[in-house]
Amino acid sequence: MAQKSAIMKDTKERIMEAAFALMIKNGVDAVSTGDITKALGLSRSLPYRYFSTKRELVYETFKLYFCDRFFPDPGAPAPSTLYGAVWLVADRLSEIMNSLGKSVGGRIDVFDYNALYLEALKREPRFKRYASLQSAKFSGCVDRAIASGEIKPLSSDFVKRILLDIFGRGSDILSKKSPKRNLENIISDMRDFYELVKSARR
Repeated sequence: MAQKSAIMKDTKERIMEAAFALMIKNGVDAVSTGDITKALGLSRSLPYRYFSTKRELVYETFKLYFCDRFFPDPGAPAPSTLYGAVWLVADRLSEIMNSLGKSVGGRIDVFDYNALYLEALKREPRFKRYASLQSAKFSGCVDRAIASGEIKPLSSDFVKRILLDIFGRGSDILSKKSPKRNLENIISDMRDFYELVKSARR
């Protein structure tokens, strides 16, 4: 029974990974469940064993790749410091990009990932609500960092906006850097910003 459950979980995650990679490449509306199963060599009906509709598949995939992969256990506490949160987000982003790259046999550009995130927020109200709850964990890290003296006494909203702007950046898309370099820039800028705002006693 445990082995069967593990196989089902693995198949479900493979379906979501393929769906996400295809949505990044082609957009949500251009991807069908048939495209997903064809990419995996599975029967066309298999996704409906795990998801009642394509919309449900898309919603669960958005949740997994935009939220749960960063804070996998909804019941677990957020990192106790902003330092821990910034490094966790940077590491998880690298892991996600590498995993998706392997699934498509090439490198995924983080700007395409961020563009799909914006589309997800616009088209799926349930996901927007879920993402807001998850982002509250990150906001809590900023509030605690200011209260504890971990970072300088700046506006918490300012710190949150700058970090989220860096993380979700698309402004370098005209610079023609490589996807690898784009990801490296986002991660290094998040860490550099933390170094700027941390208190002298940290």
